[in-house]
Amino acid sequence: MGGSTEQGAAVPGSADDAGVPHDEGGLLRDIARQGRRLLDAPAAFVAVVSEDGPTITVRAVDGPHEDGRLDLPGHHPSGAALLDGSPLWCGDAESAPAAAPVSGSDDDGALHAVVAVRLGHLRGYAPRRSVAALYLADRRPRTVTEGERVQLTSFARLAGAAMEKTQLLDVAIARLYGLEQQSARTAADLDRMRALRSAHYGFIDLAVARGDARAFVVEADRRLGASVRLCTDDGLVVAASRSAAAGPEPGVPDGRRMVVPVLAGDRRMGDLLLEMDSPLADPDGQLLLLIAQAAAVILRQLDDSRESQARRALLNELITTPQPTGTLVERARRLGVRLDRPYVVVVLRPDGVSPHWASMWSAAFAARGDGLSALHDDDIVLLLPGEADPAEIARTAAEESGALFGRPVTAAASDSGSGPERVAVRYRQALRCLDVMISMELAGRGVSVRELGFLPMLLAGREGIDQFIDATLQPVLDYDRHRDGDLARTLDAYFEAGRSPTNAAELLHMHPNTVTRRLDRVKRLLGPTWQLPARALEIQLALRLHRLLTEL
Repeated sequence: MGGSTEQGAAVPGSADDAGVPHDEGGLLRDIARQGRRLLDAPAAFVAVVSEDGPTITVRAVDGPHEDGRLDLPGHHPSGAALLDGSPLWCGDAESAPAAAPVSGSDDDGALHAVVAVRLGHLRGYAPRRSVAALYLADRRPRTVTEGERVQLTSFARLAGAAMEKTQLLDVAIARLYGLEQQSARTAADLDRMRALRSAHYGFIDLAVARGDARAFVVEADRRLGASVRLCTDDGLVVAASRSAAAGPEPGVPDGRRMVVPVLAGDRRMGDLLLEMDSPLADPDGQLLLLIAQAAAVILRQLDDSRESQARRALLNELITTPQPTGTLVERARRLGVRLDRPYVVVVLRPDGVSPHWASMWSAAFAARGDGLSALHDDDIVLLLPGEADPAEIARTAAEESGALFGRPVTAAASDSGSGPERVAVRYRQALRCLDVMISMELAGRGVSVRELGFLPMLLAGREGIDQFIDATLQPVLDYDRHRDGDLARTLDAYFEAGRSPTNAAELLHMHPNTVTRRLDRVKRLLGPTWQLPARALEIQLALRLHRLLTEL
């Protein structure tokens, strides 16, 4: 390898030299070129030396063998020396017995003198222990001077630092590129989520605030680019985005159709039927699910509206029909109302309250116990199943409605009863009680018919009097009518005689034991409380009225 070279003329200034290439391949070629200039060598190459053999893999060539056809032996003494950590190996290939010639494809013969210097590791190039090395070769036998050795060692250190910098920069660039790609995907995902959220809010607003099914499906058509029909669970088309949307029946998919179920919890409210020219993209598929959720609100509102109308119509018919038909009873059963079980009818008079607010409050109040509500002649009518105290129900209804409406509300509750045929009777009973309270200036309170006693019936005219007599004495009167008995007359004499069976027997001209047996029969018919003061008063009044009406 030629004569002296100017000290440091070919050595890079530092590892951070702006002229250092920023890609690994260019850097290795530059190292080979600078190393060749440093020692004025005819040929230079950079290779990876592995402990597996060791083997040498050429990565860059500068000199006569730049065509890449440099042929290195599979094993070379310099490889073992570099892997052992030796900083430099130098020898004459002809005179050194351990050396093997490095041959090329040119006509000048073999390369004899070889200098090898360790540069550093190439990250990720080989999975096992390996280093990169700079080889300088000459066709003439020669040795390396001490000055050249120092220059080459310094150059190797700077080249190794540049390699590490380039490798770290490659890693950083790869990571940065990955972060940029991830950031772009995240930004795209955020944009898509924002668009989906905006669309979802828009559809919820259409469903909740406006409840306009036609506007809803038209907007869905615009967003999805497909004809949209909204159907109930029984196949009724609620709204269609295009009048020309014809074809198979709703809910029956074919090649151009998609049927999306509209669910409210586990309940299937209906379907969205789409007619499209091409399959939906994935974002459109996500939007479709959001549209189906919003459509459930519209179908739920429609279902609630239809059910509310049915419940109001049912109660209005029950309170105005003296003898309900089997159809009416079946309608009540389908709506979850069991008229064969105890119920109470409550009538409220919310003076000055708009029918809309009255209807909303009554529906919510009745829904607590699966009852019915309706507006009838400006009054609120409630049918509330259960065995709760009618007086307590009336007070609760009056207090809650009065607090909500901001004014006193009068409420009256009927006796507890059962059977569809008694709804109209209980309604008239509560209505008379309500009228009596207002006439007695007791407005703004809640009471039951039982609390007012017989007064509402007596003030209701002949019909009320007949109902009072029936409600008080019906078992006794039925017994006398069917068995030709005389219990009513015996009761009348008993009270007239100061509740003395003996004195009553004298008035009736019969044995006291006969009167006693008849009174025992009355107890079984009217119940064990028939002689309590309040009950006894009602019985005496009913007996007097019955006798008066019979004699007249």
